[in-house]
Amino acid sequence: ADSAEPAPGRVHQAKLDILADCYALSLKEEVPVWKRLADLPKSMSAAPSAALPVGVSHLLMLGGVSADYWRQQFEDRPELNGAGEEHPGFERTIWAYDTITDTWDAATDLPEAVGDLPVSVPVTTPVVKWKQKFIVPTGEIKPGIRSPQVLIAEVQKLKSELGVVNWIVVGVYLAGMVGIGYWFMRRKAAATTEAYFRGGQKIPFLVAGLSIFATVLSSITFMSIPARAYGTDITWYIGQLAMLVLIPVVVLFYLPFFRKLDLTSAYLYLERRFNLGVRLFGSFSFIFAHIGRIAIVLYLPAVALAAVSNINIYAAIIIIGLLCVVYTVMGGIEAVVWTDAIQAVVLLGGAILCFILVVTRLDGGFGELFSIANNDSKLLQNLTLGWDIRDGTKAGLVIFLAFGFNSLVQYTSGQDVVQRYVTTKDIGGARKALWTTMWMSVCFSIVFFLLGTALYAFYKTQPALLDPAMERNDGILPFFIMQQLPVGVAGLIIAAVFAASQSSISSSLNSIATAWTKDVDSRLLRPASSDEDYLRSAKWVVIIVGLLGIGGAALVAAAEIKNAFDTFMGIIGLATGSLGGIFALGVFTKRGNGKGAMAGAVVGIATVAIIKFGGFPVAGILNAFIGFTSCLVVGYLVSLATGGGTEQGEELSIHGESVEG
Repeated sequence: ADSAEPAPGRVHQAKLDILADCYALSLKEEVPVWKRLADLPKSMSAAPSAALPVGVSHLLMLGGVSADYWRQQFEDRPELNGAGEEHPGFERTIWAYDTITDTWDAATDLPEAVGDLPVSVPVTTPVVKWKQKFIVPTGEIKPGIRSPQVLIAEVQKLKSELGVVNWIVVGVYLAGMVGIGYWFMRRKAAATTEAYFRGGQKIPFLVAGLSIFATVLSSITFMSIPARAYGTDITWYIGQLAMLVLIPVVVLFYLPFFRKLDLTSAYLYLERRFNLGVRLFGSFSFIFAHIGRIAIVLYLPAVALAAVSNINIYAAIIIIGLLCVVYTVMGGIEAVVWTDAIQAVVLLGGAILCFILVVTRLDGGFGELFSIANNDSKLLQNLTLGWDIRDGTKAGLVIFLAFGFNSLVQYTSGQDVVQRYVTTKDIGGARKALWTTMWMSVCFSIVFFLLGTALYAFYKTQPALLDPAMERNDGILPFFIMQQLPVGVAGLIIAAVFAASQSSISSSLNSIATAWTKDVDSRLLRPASSDEDYLRSAKWVVIIVGLLGIGGAALVAAAEIKNAFDTFMGIIGLATGSLGGIFALGVFTKRGNGKGAMAGAVVGIATVAIIKFGGFPVAGILNAFIGFTSCLVVGYLVSLATGGGTEQGEELSIHGESVEG
């Protein structure tokens, strides 16, 4: 400020220099770190003293006095320096800052009046949050004048409608999926348990490969990968490259045994290799985990779609769930595999189309996209080659290892994936199906990561289009779809979201029915019943499990659990790693036995639980690796201490004769 004495008889005129720079203080590191943020659109002072956190990533700042406002009101009109009645009041703009894109935008203006009551904009006052509302008590409304007025505000979500045309597109797609199930039922493709669970072993390898890809790539992935890339970067793509190592291991070491035993349930291998108890442990672990998975796969896309459209969350859960049950019951594994293949094409086509449409709406196109992504470190700039087990976000070796073992567990001990290996005519077809899955995972998963990066660039350049009230990052893709895509095209992309959900649910339904029928019903409960009885029982299992999944998803929705998937994955991660370790103990060791397998499973589960709930600084994505390795090591040592293996260890491990199946 210019402190020179004014001339006699003149009002003192201050020269103000109001700052606009912003900083954030991070306390996550041992030494606190200051980070420079985007500057305010205007130099600002005297705003209420607390920013309002709303949604998943926004801060709102009310009012304040800009440098331009100061100059206009005081430098140009010095007679208003005091608290004169001519003072017009302070600025009404509410500024929104997005912590993801690091952008500011004028969200809205406070109204001049509410009903007959004028609204005065206060400065130099705190803002408090109370019962989902924001309260601005009193404050200075003019220089030297304070007000008894209390402002109460609530942030409203943007509303959108799916519309008749989009509903028709979605309806045609869903009807087509049911039609496929009806087609296979009419041609009696699922008249026996052999056909219902294995499709008569006549599924083309390309269809089987697409089915595996769609089974693994659920609706969670369809939305969470773009959301993660939007919120962070694409470093997790490094984990997809583990497929280049994983699939050859499965093809060379696991597949021959699955085909040699001509199994329908993956857990038959565990009984032949170890004992019935190990088989039942594996089967029940899979069944309970996938009942929960069905509920989550139903819930997450439904809640994301409901958040950005007029789709009722319970209606979405019921529609997706019931249609999956209908065509799975009617057509069996053949209907599941063929619909999976179609859904894989739909969801990939939807992702590619959405990516193209995002880029075409970005000024500068691809060049602008990669310029923003490079400047803001949204690609691989944050990736390190260090070994930091605490960091599952940028330590490349940790990401590669974690994703590799998560996939290894699913591809070697998950009934939903292993069942596909025996739907092809021979082992050659199964190999080709796995090679197809590998290349699709490596080549096409990058589309989902880049889609998130493109969404980031789009909203970085147009922050006014964001919804500050959005509660989940997973909703960013559906939000863009409903906000930006033309009528009909939006319906097609929503159909792709449904496709990703249905492919995983139908696979889980048929696989649970398979595990129950083969491992429990025909093995323990009714070993002498007819094939018709088992087939009827399997269809009832699909119906019952489907209804349980729908009910579970509805309960999760009613409870408004925001981190349901994270919680669920943390729980099932306790057992899935150990299950993969048991299969590895059987395949790779000759002396592993049933006692060792069960001991390893218990220790593996306990180890992950202790690390997870004991506060150890280990990245959660390493749970499968920890459970797998601890189960394998302990299982082998206990096996040696209890007499080693039997002749099955010679016959059904890689130490025996070569097998082709």
